Amino acid sequence: MGTILERYLLKETIPILLVSTLLYVAVFLFGFFYVGSQWLDGTPVIKVMTWLGYHVPGVVVQVLPMAVVSAIIIPFGRLATEGAVIATQAGGISLFRLLKPVLLLGLLLAAFSLYLSESVVPKSNARVRGYWYDQLTTPGRGLARLRGKNIPLGNGLELYFSGYDYKNDEMRNVRLQMWKGRTVTLVFADSGKYRDNDIKLSGFRIYTIDYAAIDGLLEVANDKLSGQLKKIFKNITVPRKPGATTTIKSDLSRDEALASFADPLAADTMSLSKAWREYQDNKLSPEDRLNAALAFHSKLALPLANVILILISLPFAVRYGRSPGLSMGLSVIIAVGYYLIFMLSRSMGGLGLLPPSLSAWLANLVFAFAGWRMIRR
Repeated sequence: MGTILERYLLKETIPILLVSTLLYVAVFLFGFFYVGSQWLDGTPVIKVMTWLGYHVPGVVVQVLPMAVVSAIIIPFGRLATEGAVIATQAGGISLFRLLKPVLLLGLLLAAFSLYLSESVVPKSNARVRGYWYDQLTTPGRGLARLRGKNIPLGNGLELYFSGYDYKNDEMRNVRLQMWKGRTVTLVFADSGKYRDNDIKLSGFRIYTIDYAAIDGLLEVANDKLSGQLKKIFKNITVPRKPGATTTIKSDLSRDEALASFADPLAADTMSLSKAWREYQDNKLSPEDRLNAALAFHSKLALPLANVILILISLPFAVRYGRSPGLSMGLSVIIAVGYYLIFMLSRSMGGLGLLPPSLSAWLANLVFAFAGWRMIRR
């Protein structure tokens, strides 16, 4: 009996979940297209569709909790209207029993969202911005937007270039620098190409200098000066072949650099694990650690909303889901209410009015408590 009932509930729930997810994703994508349409005149449709496709993983993580609410309220509201819920309760099956299969579905959706947030969304969000500049608005020349800026590329590496060759998509007058303590490695190059995480430089010179060793010059006799200078100027690389090149590995890919620094509307390219590492890094400024803590807890709390919102959706469906229109209206109200509390509390956390963990989890705690109380009643 239990297996038959569980299969029936999933059969009623999953199609609505899929349709609702597609609907919400389509609405979000239309919003992105509408905002960017003024810059897309004359752009091939296939490129526009590709750009919108890169939005999908991030959008799915955001809309799944909304789709879950619809997937619970609409079918369970219909079952309540037809008297099926009362019949199951008369047969000794409680609402908690009815929750079992859909809670399992919610846990699977939460795990799927966590996977997307960790492995897919950071890359796809970076590609959204990179594709926008490199393929849509300034084809092949998106990197020009970083000209004249000092770009931190991670692990102490910093990039600067003063010119840009639009025809060949090359940086001109390139400077890379990387500090380790008081030792710096400087790379100067006539030109460079940035592809994925590789920066390929031509006409380069490399100098490594230990500034801490300069202090020792004051105490060294003349005959030892040559050896002391070698300690200071640790490396000087001047290639003999005119066409020699070298490749520098960057922690940030070209897409990530564009996403982070090309304009103020930076895409969220931080994974769950990266947010955790920054959260635990005592060397970061208090503000950066606060932002990392908010990002980490938010990236955990939002996927788990797929489970939390089931708790409050089921009692609303049983009590008030008398018609498809009313059920859909309730779905929107609950989803909007959740996101409103989520964003407001997260803003309070960013302002330091609430601890980061509480601000990110507050919406989940409120809705879980409210849903649990309604189910018990």
